[in-house]
Amino acid sequence: MPAHDPALDALTLAEIEEAAGELHRRIAASLRAIGEPRADTPDADGITPRREVASLAATLELAGLVLGAVAAGAPATVPRIDRHPAMVAAVMYAAPSVAALLARVDQDRRLVASLARTLESRLGEEHETPWGRLRLRRVLVDVLLGEGARCAMALEARLGEAQV
Repeated sequence: MPAHDPALDALTLAEIEEAAGELHRRIAASLRAIGEPRADTPDADGITPRREVASLAATLELAGLVLGAVAAGAPATVPRIDRHPAMVAAVMYAAPSVAALLARVDQDRRLVASLARTLESRLGEEHETPWGRLRLRRVLVDVLLGEGARCAMALEARLGEAQV
């Protein structure tokens, strides 16, 4: 998980959702501007823009699984599969176009937000998660804002490089 800023714990769920929505709009705008033909062009580290966004989708899906398990009263402990190359590749395969991938990320963000609203009174609870023992609010902040911001900045940097 990214370094955590304790000030983020003061954000309301509505503020977290709004900020996450804005980050995802930036991601969508950048990936659309990069375009379908360049979405599979790797950077110096071998990461493509499509893979960057698919990785975010996998992380959102994992967060949704954790929140869903907590809501159901089940253990939220699952392995950290969201960064496994096979999982990210499967997400890319399941969403074969930029438009389909962006729709999937938006659906995943909405799923996480919906589950968070269901658990709003319990966001201060700690649970074992794929990221360690964390409060549910921390999972939300780190995934929706931290990972969303990381993805947005990576895509915007790629877009800036392409325009130079």
